[in-house]
Amino acid sequence: AAELQTSGRGRRGRQWHSGLGDGLIFSLLWRFQQGPSFLSGLSLAVGVAVIRTLEFAGIKDAALKWPNDVMFNFCKLGGTLIELQGDMFGPTVAVIGVGLNLKLSENIQARIDQGATDVFSITGKMPDRNKLLAALLTNLIIMLREFEHQGFAPFKEEWADHHICENKPVTLRLPDGSS
Repeated sequence: AAELQTSGRGRRGRQWHSGLGDGLIFSLLWRFQQGPSFLSGLSLAVGVAVIRTLEFAGIKDAALKWPNDVMFNFCKLGGTLIELQGDMFGPTVAVIGVGLNLKLSENIQARIDQGATDVFSITGKMPDRNKLLAALLTNLIIMLREFEHQGFAPFKEEWADHHICENKPVTLRLPDGSS
């Protein structure tokens, strides 16, 4: 876990912005006996663990946006990033990075190029970071142990229940700007 992250990154080389003490930022290493192909859906299951934790913290309407965004009212509340290393048939090491916005400063908000929110803005209070981290780690461990044995299947319905675009029309934008 980190108090300050100065070189945070997200998918496709994007930056993750966080100031001193204004987020919950950590990485968790988990060893799987299976190969990387078995881990399909892991980022979605991690999202479910994050949602469970936010519900515990009193945030009932958080949503997930494929593949790794945690949203609230269509603004980014957090995200996950997973990096895998291992052999084709296993074992595989997963480094699971999680970032949650707790109370973003105006300076950090100004550097973010999309709608963003934080726990403080949603609940009106700053959460106890240690308790939130403990709850999140507990939910992740429970999820990871189940995922090791059953894969993504036990989490599919819960993920779909929280998917921000579930059963809604979407427009895909390609890197060249076309849709």
